[in-house]
Amino acid sequence: ELPATLTAVHMACSYVMSALCLRTCLPANARLDPSPETLANVRKLSLAFCLSVFCGNMALQYVYVSFSQMVGAASPLVTLLLSKCITDKQYAPLAYASMVPMCGGVMMCVRGELDWSVMGLLLLVASSMLRGVKSIMQGSLLTSHDETEKLDPLSLLKLMSKWSILLLGVYALVTGELGEIISVPELRQIHVLARVFLSGIIAFALNVCNFLVTKYTSAVTLQVLGNIKVILSIAISLLIFHNPLSTTSAAGCALTLAGVALYQRGTTSESPNKC
Repeated sequence: ELPATLTAVHMACSYVMSALCLRTCLPANARLDPSPETLANVRKLSLAFCLSVFCGNMALQYVYVSFSQMVGAASPLVTLLLSKCITDKQYAPLAYASMVPMCGGVMMCVRGELDWSVMGLLLLVASSMLRGVKSIMQGSLLTSHDETEKLDPLSLLKLMSKWSILLLGVYALVTGELGEIISVPELRQIHVLARVFLSGIIAFALNVCNFLVTKYTSAVTLQVLGNIKVILSIAISLLIFHNPLSTTSAAGCALTLAGVALYQRGTTSESPNKC
């Protein structure tokens, strides 16, 4: 119910944890003095992240969560097309072909209520495109050919978190989330704050892993792994909660895995350049 505030807390935890790691765990020559141009790019990255959060949350006022997940399943395809347009990176035909079963399979898995509106769809598409832009930008900052401009994952997370906290704080203030926290005492109870802090630590670890995946693979691969996460969630729910699996969802899982296999084959059959 408080998405902007919770995300701001996650960014604050990421900022503090990354700063501590940079100070205590990394060598003294770790990059901490980026150029003004790099800082400007980091601010753009933070803006893309916060706008994607805003559009995604606003969309839920017009559509069901299941429809939001279906549109989000197309993120790998959106990111691939954006990467082609923005960076002019070349992809094998098999990589493009893999997007059909990969994205379509996840849509089959998460399909639900299809009641939707044009405004909701536009916001979801905007959120998906902004996530793709964010992934591409962070990949550029992490793998720059100019060693003086390249950032390590922890430094990038620290810088991005700082600007994101400010933007999300303004968002929470405008939407009234901060006022709700002040007016509802239950939100300030110790056990609630402890859970929020724990989620912030988990968010820090997840952000670092996302940056590392982007650095050593690519922005598109990061989004592909996001679709695999849906399949893993279904498998875990089957093992732990013994939830029933419909024929459509099972077929969707198989299609998604086939698409991932095609994508892997397409990227490894090309030149050594990452996709």
